[in-house]
Amino acid sequence: MTRLVRFTLLWLVALVLIAPAALASAHPNRIVFQRDGDLYALRLGHHPVRLTNTTAHEHQPAWSPTQGEVAFAVGRHAVGVLDVATGRRRVIASVPDRFDEIGAVTWSPSGTSIDFSAMNNFRLNGKYRLNGTVWTVSPNGFGLHRIVNGQGLITGLGFLADGTSVFESTEWPNGVTLWRPHAPLGVNTFRPDGSDLHPVSKTLASDLDTSDVSPRLVYRGWSKTCHGCGEIWRMSTDGRGAHVIALPPKGYYGLYEPRFSPTGRRVALLAAKGRTASLWIMRPDGARLHMVLPDVSSLDW
Repeated sequence: MTRLVRFTLLWLVALVLIAPAALASAHPNRIVFQRDGDLYALRLGHHPVRLTNTTAHEHQPAWSPTQGEVAFAVGRHAVGVLDVATGRRRVIASVPDRFDEIGAVTWSPSGTSIDFSAMNNFRLNGKYRLNGTVWTVSPNGFGLHRIVNGQGLITGLGFLADGTSVFESTEWPNGVTLWRPHAPLGVNTFRPDGSDLHPVSKTLASDLDTSDVSPRLVYRGWSKTCHGCGEIWRMSTDGRGAHVIALPPKGYYGLYEPRFSPTGRRVALLAAKGRTASLWIMRPDGARLHMVLPDVSSLDW
């Protein structure tokens, strides 16, 4: 056997051994979603692949910038990270038990930190109070600390593509008093360290997402309909040009959780019908809205 033939065979063997792990994390065009408390990944045109199978309730998945890992909420108090290639799942952070809900999870564009929101509902002087917070932690679990405090219900987080700003969507649930009565509601922005928090648009907004390729936001709005009957809106990151891009299809009562594709050319979202939701895809202007998969909860693209 010649040296060239031996080298070729060794190269082919190495390719076979390496390819499965590489393919598992090399497709920047997959949607990750939650179904019945577990996480799945979907390449359009293929069957979904189950990523986790645990008794924990895993939700609010968020891709890392390379789509090699998924960050997600675990129950009401914890955040975990899943290595897609190896299947290794680990809990990296937990907030105190007084917090009742993790409402949004997002990665920084550099992949060096994960931000998430946590809400604390409590009684004070006979009234229910709400304190929305934002926390940041490294993917290895180090450096957990709170960067934003005294907000409303935070249902969406997203970084600008250059990592210089974070956007949030906040709202005020019925029957609850905000801990800080004058906290800005709607779409807000702040620096990655939590400083310079200020409103972008005082509108009714939740489930916000930012585009990786353009200064645009998408979110669920209900200023023209009921809270549970949300429409999908789009606007620029400076708050201008807000307009409806999608209404619920016939037979569905609300649209939720719009998420830009990595290229910004499409948006994934959920459409609710009864007690279930399904995954839909459309263009960023709302055209060609069509269903892809039933029985889907929180997602990211």
